[in-house]
Amino acid sequence: MVFVYSQPKYDYVPLNELQPGTVVNVYAVVTFFKQPFPTKGTDYCSTLKLTDQSGVKVGCTIFSSKLEDHPKIFMVGDIIRLHRMKTQMFSGSMSLLTSWRWSAVTFDGTVDSAIVPRTSSKTFHFGEEDRRMVATLRQWAAEHSLLPSEPTIPLSAVQPKTFFNLTCQVLAKACIDSSCILLKVWDGSKCTHPLVNVAVEPGTLEGASTLAKDRQNLTANILVFDNHVEFAQAVKPDMFLRIYNLHAVSQPQSVQLGGQQERLSFHLHGGNSFGRGLCVLPSDSPDLQQLKGCVPWDSAHKHNEQSRCIFSMSNTNLIWFTFRVSVGRSRLSLSLSLDIKDGHRYPSRLL
Repeated sequence: MVFVYSQPKYDYVPLNELQPGTVVNVYAVVTFFKQPFPTKGTDYCSTLKLTDQSGVKVGCTIFSSKLEDHPKIFMVGDIIRLHRMKTQMFSGSMSLLTSWRWSAVTFDGTVDSAIVPRTSSKTFHFGEEDRRMVATLRQWAAEHSLLPSEPTIPLSAVQPKTFFNLTCQVLAKACIDSSCILLKVWDGSKCTHPLVNVAVEPGTLEGASTLAKDRQNLTANILVFDNHVEFAQAVKPDMFLRIYNLHAVSQPQSVQLGGQQERLSFHLHGGNSFGRGLCVLPSDSPDLQQLKGCVPWDSAHKHNEQSRCIFSMSNTNLIWFTFRVSVGRSRLSLSLSLDIKDGHRYPSRLL
């Protein structure tokens, strides 16, 4: 990435002065966003809602065949700079649409945090005027309460039957089938509710064993469904993620071993409603400073924990969970076959 400071002069149009049928440059605050999702063609699509000091809100639709070219937005309140966007009326409202040679640069929206551009472009223009505009928008957004007070919720504060955003570190992953991937994550905090312990057969888990953390109720087992599977397949252990609109599902009493109290599992349902999705956070993200202080994780520790994990293959029983998964406006029932071995649940297939 190369910063080009001897930049040409760009004119930025306030959102309340946009006229249809023009190509413009804008600076704005993100008030809503969806992670990129595949279209019926070859592109991925991102949808945003933006505002600025004028108080006007506009929609923004971004198409690109490359995921890395989409704006790197991590939370509501982030600042975005868009160049060469086409304006058009859509359903009676002004909107922005990508045009030829469009570009996007984003910034953390937190007041007083470092102003570091986020973009996939190898070269781009960025100077003191950009710094001033980002700082001004940050201050305005903070004064108008556009930044969420709690952009994410730690596992220690999660309640059953709620939807929330989670910032976490991936410990391990496993593919259950073509429409479901298991992510085993933690954020350094301990959930106050018992967690469903989903284990997998030895040899199918990518990453270190989480057995020690499972026993301490520190591991969140996240089942990722449908359109999010493609992204989850690219996720690697040790990566830091932000997961949006994650569902804390309370498992029925009838399926718990030994009559134990209900346990929580976590589902990232299919679809993109309410901004549902997941993204990888860069290791230098300011949002990770607190989490990194809680989750020291090195290769030696992983090797030691993995070497201590021995799974018993005896006393096999079979139970069934039925998950209700939202897919668009419809709901789909999936049955997860779980073998019980040595006190753990091993997914074998989805039916």
